[in-house]
Amino acid sequence: MSNKIKTLHQQAQKALNQGLYQQAHQQLILILQQDKFFADAYFLLAMIASAHNNLVKAIELIKQANLLAPNNAEYLSQLAKHYALENDHVQAVHFAELAAQLTSQSSLTLDTLGVAYSQMGLHEKAVGFFKKAVAINNNNPNYFFNLGASLKFTGDFDGAKNAYEKTISMVPNYYKAHAALTGLGNISADSNHIPQLEQLFSQAQKADDRLYIGHALAREYESLKDFDKAFYYLNSAKKLKLEQFKYSIDEDKELFKSLEIYFQNDDRAPTKGFETDEPIFVVGMPRSGTTLVERIISQHSEVTSAGELQHFGLLLKKMAKTTSNRVIDAETITATKHINFAELGSAYIESTRAITGKTAKFVDKMPLNVLYVGFILQALPKAKIVCLDRNPLDTIVSNFRQLFAVNQSYYSYSYDLESTTEFYLLFKQLATLWLKLYPENFYFINYEKLVNDPVNEARQLIEFCNLPWQEQCVNIHQNSAPVATASALQVRSPINNRSVGNWKKYDAYLTRVKEILASKTSR
Repeated sequence: MSNKIKTLHQQAQKALNQGLYQQAHQQLILILQQDKFFADAYFLLAMIASAHNNLVKAIELIKQANLLAPNNAEYLSQLAKHYALENDHVQAVHFAELAAQLTSQSSLTLDTLGVAYSQMGLHEKAVGFFKKAVAINNNNPNYFFNLGASLKFTGDFDGAKNAYEKTISMVPNYYKAHAALTGLGNISADSNHIPQLEQLFSQAQKADDRLYIGHALAREYESLKDFDKAFYYLNSAKKLKLEQFKYSIDEDKELFKSLEIYFQNDDRAPTKGFETDEPIFVVGMPRSGTTLVERIISQHSEVTSAGELQHFGLLLKKMAKTTSNRVIDAETITATKHINFAELGSAYIESTRAITGKTAKFVDKMPLNVLYVGFILQALPKAKIVCLDRNPLDTIVSNFRQLFAVNQSYYSYSYDLESTTEFYLLFKQLATLWLKLYPENFYFINYEKLVNDPVNEARQLIEFCNLPWQEQCVNIHQNSAPVATASALQVRSPINNRSVGNWKKYDAYLTRVKEILASKTSR
């Protein structure tokens, strides 16, 4: 390596670490003009592409780097991570295993492997890599935060607490860690973080930061039964974020209407799907009991939980070949007329193989797959779809109280109580249509009935899934599989009805919600 290339390489690395992407890009191009076989230039260009969410380009560039410099643990781990982010879990596992076979003392590489496995929902494997990363470097708050998240999902709540506290000790304004720590519970009048959180809330300038702290404060005030203050912080944080989104419920109304028109149209040509009865989809509004139902089904010896997969929607989008920003919209729905649905069904099943295939059936618990039911049953005509039906007020309040993935457009409705109510009504209308069109494949299960009479309701559920009854299905607290949802704590306990009627705590703020529900349901 010439001294000039060495200097350019160091400058590019420094610029990249400082977020000076244009400068780094120019320096890397200069390197390649002098040496087109310089592997790390391609790798660093990949990191620039990744920072701009161009995952396909990033993967292409990392593969080029790996071709020029094989058996590089950093390159292989980043390939695994990026394939996981692209929801290609089969390739992600392949490259993760290759990277893991190489002895690496790089904490960054180990953390990257942990992120790859956690992105695939394989949190038990992720924990091992995160622990190795913090053992080598215990001064990186991000490594501890990542460890905390996977420990929480595997049910090690004490370990998660310690990891989050370590994160905060290094970076007191690590907003996301505060929200995660509060989410572990055990808040009381004598043991809470309210003074610290209120100070952080007053200092936070960015909408996302206020969102994390606002939700943390709401959760802590809820634990102290001060629901007025809980609502204040929740509403204040969400309003600021909503202004940033510039979201309108009309966007979702158009989407739901397009789905209804498309599937009520008898002129649609019959399609042949992929013949397998492996998949069971659990759908519904988020926070309506989908995790509970998934745990009941996956407690069966013939069922594996695949977690919340975005695979089907992304594959549909890819095959529809539309370029719109949203994964599903009116344009994409229309374009599905040209899709080979048997090919889509086969591609979906293959995409799950990093986790599935070891048992007769598997569960995909992505709640908003309710939007794809018609397409799922065209692609997988033998699939079973279980849809949660929960009290409207509990569903609406629970969605409003939840901190979903920040900047995920799927959940934009949840930043306002009225739009959450409108979205609930859109969901219920669409789910009712699916039941009418696909009575053999689509099954409503009522959350309140389930938690009050779990054995009888679970028996009917298991029968619908074409599985023999097993008594262990209702013993969800014995299910040791990781849970990467907001229900991670609740489902470690036996089935109970403690969440029924939670909306009453916020009854003072639900006047408009009740008016909207009444006006729509009285028609």
